[in-house]
Amino acid sequence: MKLNDAIKYRRSVRKFKDVPVPDSILDEMLEAARLAPSPGNSQGHYFGVIKDKVIKEQLANAAGCQMWIATAPIVFACCADISWDLAKQPEDDFGVIVNKLRFDNDFLNYICSYPDSKARMTLLENGTPLIPAEHIFLTAIAHGLSACFVGYLDISKANEILRLPQNKTCLFLLPVGYADEKPIDKHLKAINEIVFYDKWEA
Repeated sequence: MKLNDAIKYRRSVRKFKDVPVPDSILDEMLEAARLAPSPGNSQGHYFGVIKDKVIKEQLANAAGCQMWIATAPIVFACCADISWDLAKQPEDDFGVIVNKLRFDNDFLNYICSYPDSKARMTLLENGTPLIPAEHIFLTAIAHGLSACFVGYLDISKANEILRLPQNKTCLFLLPVGYADEKPIDKHLKAINEIVFYDKWEA
């Protein structure tokens, strides 16, 4: 399947057939995640491949009892490295410079003054696994599978279930499998409703 077709047919599904995903496709999804870009080539994303029924059910419970999650043959735990702490970097650190430029000093100082460093870096690294996870999603689509991002998640409980070390955190779940439902066609805005050229015209 061409990339444009995979993008076109990409839909979130929440009902899966009881059919295993071949290891060859799993390997392709993981390779697609490995090839994804990351800020400064930091490669701070990690993925748990969850097939165990009990662990899938525990994660589904941690995701607001969304038990459909556990019906997927594979649930990816989309994780990030939170070892790096913005609050402990020198003023000339490039990450500090970039974030101050983007968000301004007052906001950064406010965030960095929060006493729980794990909570602080969990927030700041929230987007870390998203591009590689979308690579997984599109690779799944290209092989006739589907998936759904799950952000409604008790992160602390997920970390405990997955036995993650203190410097790693699970931010999203991505159940993947063969769809057992036909997603409803969605209305999308026209190009001219989401694009502007050079400057915003009121």
